[in-house]
Amino acid sequence: MSMLILFASWVALELAVVGLYRFGFVVWLVLHLVFLFLFSGLIVGCHGIALKAADGNAPNLTDLTVLLDRGPSFLLAFCIYLVAVAGGLVLLVVPGIYVAVRYALFGHILANTARIGSCGPAGCCGALSHGRWWTVCGFVLMALLLNLAGAALLGVGLIITFPVTLLATSSLYLSLQRSMQSPSGRPPDQSHAASIIAAGPRPFLL
Repeated sequence: MSMLILFASWVALELAVVGLYRFGFVVWLVLHLVFLFLFSGLIVGCHGIALKAADGNAPNLTDLTVLLDRGPSFLLAFCIYLVAVAGGLVLLVVPGIYVAVRYALFGHILANTARIGSCGPAGCCGALSHGRWWTVCGFVLMALLLNLAGAALLGVGLIITFPVTLLATSSLYLSLQRSMQSPSGRPPDQSHAASIIAAGPRPFLL
């Protein structure tokens, strides 16, 4: 259902743009800025729903809009992340890959209101992936390939691949978080996250 809401918000934007295009560039710009902030807030809500489900709780559709106020923060963090990754790839390739993996879970941190703390998304991402870069890298690569396959099917496949990968990375995030809190510092259990990808999408995200 949450995926349908995201799609509906995009359709609403396009209809508004078509209907109001004659009012000029300023109206076009305002509509797209409002959409970006709203869409970013809904994406944070999707992360929150996935975290709730991965933690064994039953999410509600209302959870999708609970974190709308974090939309601007997510949009800013995403832009910084995108620029940093692109800059690293242009310079030496390897730094871009390193940054992409190290800070890949910033969306989950923004959605996890209880754990964002004073370190900020960047600091928390760095702490989560410290000593576990290859684990996160494997999941990022798997999620990227799966979503690329979904996008190749005229974008329709993303309705399935995006929820699956989001739920799997949410499970990974929670495992990393628990391993940080564990006195033994054991590496995270990846079996649950891997089983989510194998099992397919959960109904609450569709």
